[in-house]
Amino acid sequence: MGKEFTPWYFNPEIAKVYESFYEGKYKEADIQEKKLLKFLIDQIDDVREVLEVGCGTGHFTRWLHSLGYKVVGADISPVMLSVARELWKEGNFVNASAESLPFEDKSFDVVLYVTCLEYMKDLSQVFREAERVARKGIVIGLMNKWSLPTIRRIIQVKLGKNPYYYNARFYSLPEIKRELSNALKGKNFEFLDWRCAVFPKIFGIKGLVKIPFGGSFLGIGVKFK
Repeated sequence: MGKEFTPWYFNPEIAKVYESFYEGKYKEADIQEKKLLKFLIDQIDDVREVLEVGCGTGHFTRWLHSLGYKVVGADISPVMLSVARELWKEGNFVNASAESLPFEDKSFDVVLYVTCLEYMKDLSQVFREAERVARKGIVIGLMNKWSLPTIRRIIQVKLGKNPYYYNARFYSLPEIKRELSNALKGKNFEFLDWRCAVFPKIFGIKGLVKIPFGGSFLGIGVKFK
């Protein structure tokens, strides 16, 4: 790893095949994740404009557009964005860092993050930027630290395997709430009603549940008052 390590999202070969992740065995998980993200967005009144930060190849950006939102995708990786632009030629994509977004204050209703905060070093600055450009709230989808898939990823990294997560930091529900609270200290906000997406079934449970353990995809966010 060390100085020679390059994050996977800067690898053109990975970027080319990234969308296949959503069409294989994780297709049902993708459905559950989108259901959870929509559940969170719906808790914020009259959302019309969304900025997706860490949009990658634009998978969720295109989905948001299909729901009728006016959406912009931003990502730090030009190779991921090149695929995003190929897949959605009319889409609005911007090469930008989450810590320094090239948008005016209150440009969007909501800022959305989907499984990308794990790769961002300074969440306080990331969330302060989100609060600056968002009028109504922040919505987050995470790889839940308190789940078997994430525990497996952590073990794989410790064994020197699975380079997708070498530079990732995973968060539990209390940890991400603490990060949000610290970054937004002094601001007037309230937490959204969180959920976890469980797939495949765990102890006969599947779908959106309010149990912080087990569900591999954790959804939470804040609404500005």
